[in-house]
Amino acid sequence: MSYWDPSALLKLYVAESDSGVFLALASATPRLVTAFIGKHEARAAFHRRETEQVLSPGGGDACYKKLVHDINLGRLEVVPESTQLEDEFGRILAQCFSQTPPIFVRTNDALHLAAAKVAGETEFLSADGRQRAAVALLGFTVLPAAP
Repeated sequence: MSYWDPSALLKLYVAESDSGVFLALASATPRLVTAFIGKHEARAAFHRRETEQVLSPGGGDACYKKLVHDINLGRLEVVPESTQLEDEFGRILAQCFSQTPPIFVRTNDALHLAAAKVAGETEFLSADGRQRAAVALLGFTVLPAAP
């Protein structure tokens, strides 16, 4: 299993220039993991892509339905909000902000990192450059190797 940030998940549902890399990584993994918030972030991103006319009208809803279908099939596992997640979130914030120079991790990025830790993942997929610095600090294998 591997943890998928919404920036990476999006590429499985919306054709982008680097989607092939992410599709290949997904096909090599029996189950993908994301946080409870990932589903909502992906939904917002689908609608943004529709507004940007990357997706046709109704495409945002169609992508979201596919995502929910993958969750229902168990292909995408969602880490729920929990006390354990909240505790890990606090540890990650402390670790990132105590670096010299500090890694200014964003709230949602820290939640995703905490969810990956709680799920016991070792691989973290992200297309977000800022997030990838925190991912590396926390000892995950960052995929893809070069965004």
